[in-house]
Amino acid sequence: MEHDEAIRSHAAARYAAHALSPEERKAFEQHFFACKQCADEVRFEMTFPVSARIVAAPSGAESWEKWRERLRLRPALALAFAVNVVLACGLGYLLLTGAHESVEPRLTQFYFAPGPTHGAGDVHAIPAGESYYGVRFPAPNAASQSYSYEILNAAGRRESSASLNAPAGGDANLYLQVPIRSLSPGIHTLVVRGADGEMDSWSKFRTSR
Repeated sequence: MEHDEAIRSHAAARYAAHALSPEERKAFEQHFFACKQCADEVRFEMTFPVSARIVAAPSGAESWEKWRERLRLRPALALAFAVNVVLACGLGYLLLTGAHESVEPRLTQFYFAPGPTHGAGDVHAIPAGESYYGVRFPAPNAASQSYSYEILNAAGRRESSASLNAPAGGDANLYLQVPIRSLSPGIHTLVVRGADGEMDSWSKFRTSR
């Protein structure tokens, strides 16, 4: 394939979109391997996807072609624009999903989980699709200012952990919800400790898809 033909047929864009026939693809590859301009064009098309064009489609007299030429000549600007598009899409997803979930009222079950000596063989079955596992356990006599928890898999390896401050008030029981959406299906162990390192709660639960 000659260079003029590659430019005229928009071969680089069609190559990145997998829109070339096998014969055209082979001919274009033979050309751009030896043509720096076409190789740069292919690299640009590969790193600046069609989805970004749709989001960035300008209105008025300035067409996409002018934007495309400007971004092609300024790779740093193109990269920054593409990153901003990805971040904007991610933020939109969080606003549409996470925020909706956080404000929606629901009833939550808290499992009684004082420690391994009480019902050590019990495994709490968590319904499929549940995002949290909640436990309640007696508050220790010596009120702790902070607590920590860790979730272990069936092999005893830590899957997640965090520290948190003790709630205000002198309730006889403490209630804890931990996120479990990222856990793989199977049996897990939740261990809660006070600031002194003593175990205050211990329980097993099973997740499923």
